[in-house]
Amino acid sequence: MKNNYYANIKQFTDYTGRTLAVCLWCIIFLCYFAFTFSKFFITTTASHNLRTATRKYNQLNIPQNIIQTGLYSSTHWPYTTSWKQLNPNASYYFFNDEEASSFVHKHMPPDIASVYDILPFAVLKADFFRYIATYILGGVYSDIDTECLQPINVWTDNYTNVSFIVGVEGDTAIGGAILARKLQLCQWTFAAKPKHPILKRMIDNIKKKTKIFIKSKKDLSTIIMDWTGPGLWTDTIFDYLNETFNINSSTLSKLNQGRLIGDVYYLPVAAFSPVALSLGAKGRNDKEALVYHDFQGSWKPNLIQKFFKLIRSHIL
Repeated sequence: MKNNYYANIKQFTDYTGRTLAVCLWCIIFLCYFAFTFSKFFITTTASHNLRTATRKYNQLNIPQNIIQTGLYSSTHWPYTTSWKQLNPNASYYFFNDEEASSFVHKHMPPDIASVYDILPFAVLKADFFRYIATYILGGVYSDIDTECLQPINVWTDNYTNVSFIVGVEGDTAIGGAILARKLQLCQWTFAAKPKHPILKRMIDNIKKKTKIFIKSKKDLSTIIMDWTGPGLWTDTIFDYLNETFNINSSTLSKLNQGRLIGDVYYLPVAAFSPVALSLGAKGRNDKEALVYHDFQGSWKPNLIQKFFKLIRSHIL
């Protein structure tokens, strides 16, 4: 009798365990299916509604160069093909870490090269290099995990007197996550003519910040955004627009179309953050979408990187 009792208990426990396991797997499957299904409609790679059908190609002051960097060969990354195919007349430049360092030492004065050398993290060097390379070469810089959705020559509509292109990353006046700045500008993709004063300011600002932060007793990884990243980038651009064209950043919030400010073409969030739906973007197939960022930033730990990508791509 006692043996039967324990046998029944064991049988019930085994049955309950199997049932719970099946339920758990069903929940995981449903969550994965829901995520994948929603992502399909948001980021499907069906034919893009290219703007070349209605808008003429432009003659910009920005040379037809595409600049990218990475740890591996450019062929390792799937999105590099999109930049070459949609911009067949552009020159493509890819730099690994060693090539980037050589470029800095060849083209920049010793005081700037020494700043590059002492930066303690790879992400700081990568940030600094993008400004330096674009300052010297001119053209479009874009992170290696970005996909080009529209030819560069149509990014500025019919405006031709353009020497600098920048887009909004996030705008808390509309919604979304809190970033380094309430109105934050993208530095994963931008374009400029050689020697543009914004890039000169940014390079000089990083030099100044390095003198301060390199002596800091704080965890240096917590101040990357304000050292070389989008925090300092945003401040530098808005300072330039304010001092040069008397434009206050508050007047550039909640824009839903591009705006020419002097020689700077300022793009809304839909251009470089097309899947930031809560900010008014309409997905990567929208005619205003120019670049898709896949958020595979190698400087973030793997789990944080995946979480960051999920938040930015589907909640922001």
